[in-house]
Amino acid sequence: MLFRLKSRWAKERFYRLTAGILDTPPMPVVDAPWTMISMVSNSDAQMYILAMKSFYLRIKRGKIIAIVDRDMPVSVRQTLERHLPGIRFAILEDIKTGPCQRGGTWERVLYVLDHSREEYAIQIDADTLTFGHDIDEVIRCVENNISFTLGNKGRPIEPMLSIVPVSRADKSNYVGVVAERRFDEYPGAVNLKYVQASSGFCGFARGGISRKEIETFHIEGEKLLGERWKEWGTEQSASNFAIANSANAIVLPYPKYANFGPETRSGSSFLHFIGSFRYNNDYFANRAKGVIAELNA
Repeated sequence: MLFRLKSRWAKERFYRLTAGILDTPPMPVVDAPWTMISMVSNSDAQMYILAMKSFYLRIKRGKIIAIVDRDMPVSVRQTLERHLPGIRFAILEDIKTGPCQRGGTWERVLYVLDHSREEYAIQIDADTLTFGHDIDEVIRCVENNISFTLGNKGRPIEPMLSIVPVSRADKSNYVGVVAERRFDEYPGAVNLKYVQASSGFCGFARGGISRKEIETFHIEGEKLLGERWKEWGTEQSASNFAIANSANAIVLPYPKYANFGPETRSGSSFLHFIGSFRYNNDYFANRAKGVIAELNA
């Protein structure tokens, strides 16, 4: 109970400190052969506007799609449309999941893969912030149709079998790590790759990997872990697998692009403020206020 209250207070404080994002000028969509795709909950519109405007300020063009719940209030959609004129919406409940589970953001990775059949797709979470001088590595990937991902402290893309001993030495009970321990049982693993990374920020090359391959990944994961496979986190494993098995994919350089944590304080241009540390010491909010000032300049 106390933890939930503290989390709610921290979120309310963040929203108060960053409310200025709602007074920044609109950022119209400029057409380009790629699309930024995000899942946006009804309560996270302000944070998403901050994430998207900070990123768009540097990438400068590209279409925008927000995956939203069918019951998102009209007023919230209108707020998104006012700040990001030209944004399009995809309805979460309408995304077909096939043999894959519904929930756990699996709809998102499947939608992004479907989109990447014809066009480069960037998956960007609402709890990210772009604030550095440049994101040249991302722009090069997008313009040259190269997949990328946000790494785990720079861990590389490697043979799928190489991750098995690493994860067996890890005492975590997180479902992604539990799955990785059994990748030596995955059919054809000897010819496949994997990367321990975050699905919070990824670029999916046009034609990089098919939805069918990820559906197979889901089916095999369920065979390995049974009911545990339905826990939150397996979508990230699917994203890691998809990026790793796309030709010429890269892990973005760390710490320029990183998940925010106690050790992340300098040298970053892009941070993913994961739930465990999101509001620590108002770092997210203070960086955000700098972006807001930049948008108003």
